[in-house]
Amino acid sequence: MAEINNKKEKSVKMEDIKHGSNAFPIASYRYNGNNYTKLLYAHWHTEVEVLCFEKGRFILNIETSPLVVDSPAMLLIPSKMIHSISLPRDAVESAIVFNAEIMRFAYYDKLQSNLYDYLYSTIRKTPFIVKPEFDGYQKILEDFEYIRDNCKSKELKTQYTVKIKILDLFMEFERSGIFKNLELNTTFEKLRQEKLKELLEWIHDHHSGPLSVSDASKRMNFSEAYFCRFFKKAMNMSFTEYVNDYRLQMAADDILRGEKQISDIASDHGFDNESYFFRLFKKKYGITPLKYRQN
Repeated sequence: MAEINNKKEKSVKMEDIKHGSNAFPIASYRYNGNNYTKLLYAHWHTEVEVLCFEKGRFILNIETSPLVVDSPAMLLIPSKMIHSISLPRDAVESAIVFNAEIMRFAYYDKLQSNLYDYLYSTIRKTPFIVKPEFDGYQKILEDFEYIRDNCKSKELKTQYTVKIKILDLFMEFERSGIFKNLELNTTFEKLRQEKLKELLEWIHDHHSGPLSVSDASKRMNFSEAYFCRFFKKAMNMSFTEYVNDYRLQMAADDILRGEKQISDIASDHGFDNESYFFRLFKKKYGITPLKYRQN
């Protein structure tokens, strides 16, 4: 992820953005609303992510399961889970992303063992949401806000405090039932998730060329009918809608750079029909590509 404030962010597959530094691998991000709904595409990373939903209703997909979260709420996403999120135009949301090794101690203890089993293992973790009804919610929120606002500090004392706050945060998560939120994953389900990751990489890498349901279903070894149902459930949109939306976001980034003609940009990102591109672009962003560049 990158800092978001009325800007768009390129979607990623296996996210390769560096969160924080090698010495202090943690970063924070904030979304303060926009004049159109923003989609953060399905992606995953080795780091742990904690999301704070401050304002709005959010539509997510965690692995292949759709999830609607009404603010205020906190959501924990363990390592390597595929997730996507739709950010409404009036939403406020922030996140901290960090390498969980920042919490590890040299000596074994049961709490640490349970925590790392949850964050790193191949078991399926159903979405873990904390709402204000939990009596520790205010403490979780205070810890989260301190981490979010201070994790970029270079001061050693502040970094120590951030690490303490992370441990404090997970102590409250544990108290609210995090380690009960585990479920064995089947070999079939794990294989299907890996296939979905590979498919999303293929879409992102080849979005500028022709992409068909037939080709995608063959890559998954599914029938076309089953693939369409599976993809719609997993991504909360059809295959064609996903491909077009991804192409539009990539094209919009190029339009802002101002280096090419808009017609060339449309073609570069897989739109052979210029009028179709203009129609989809206006539907998504509410303005024409030219006005989008000017604004």
